Amino acid sequence: MADGTYFQEGDRVRIKLTGETGRVNATDGGVVYVLMDGSNETKIFEAYIDEDAYIEFIIPVVEANILAT
Repeated sequence: MADGTYFQEGDRVRIKLTGETGRVNATDGGVVYVLMDGSNETKIFEAYIDEDAYIEFIIPVVEANILAT
């Protein structure tokens, strides 16, 4: 995991390839389980964050505005 960044339960994420969104339902030993918004299907991803990762964080607009200032 890059720069000490970790996925946690409740994090909003987006699949880079398809743009689908979901919420991290659970994490376990380097695996992230994401409950998808559109289908309520659970998808499994490796728990790493870098340019090659399949998923990325979705930062809420309010938080993004705070980080920008």
